[in-house]
Amino acid sequence: MTKRDFDFIATLVAAFFQQRHIKKRLELIESKLITGWEVWLQVEFSVFLEAQLEVAYWEREFQYSIDRRKARHREYMAIDFVLRKKNATRGQYIALEVKQNSSVKSCIRGVMKDIHKVALIKGSYDDLRSMWTLGIHPNIDEETLLDIVYEYAEFFDVGLISDCVVTQPIGMTKLAYTLF
Repeated sequence: MTKRDFDFIATLVAAFFQQRHIKKRLELIESKLITGWEVWLQVEFSVFLEAQLEVAYWEREFQYSIDRRKARHREYMAIDFVLRKKNATRGQYIALEVKQNSSVKSCIRGVMKDIHKVALIKGSYDDLRSMWTLGIHPNIDEETLLDIVYEYAEFFDVGLISDCVVTQPIGMTKLAYTLF
């Protein structure tokens, strides 16, 4: 199930970044040095999800109760996206956290922190069957990027599934995305 969920999310993400209008906007964002565009990207991804026939349900900024024994400073947290594939078990969702940063290391570090954030969900409210993270960052050599990913995974004690890590350059831009 985990690998199927990853393949489903990876296919969606690849199709999203193959859209010409997304690549053109990202190209403009780069050329004008626009910052803080993560919310724009999430809105565009929301519009994209709505048009996907294989997505039975999706929601952005889905609220979960936090286990107060693990985090005393707040009661709720939001996951960027929860979605369910068509014909998948109702009441079980795939989570996707999205991060964007102009620094590869900061982006990957932020993604790892999001993984820990999701671990705070109260057990009685946990209806997530899998959780994935998407980082959008400058495109660098794949080997160097994967070294950074595994270095931060070790630092944050995050277990990665080796065949569930993908990084791809985003055409027409100097950006790439990393999904795990």
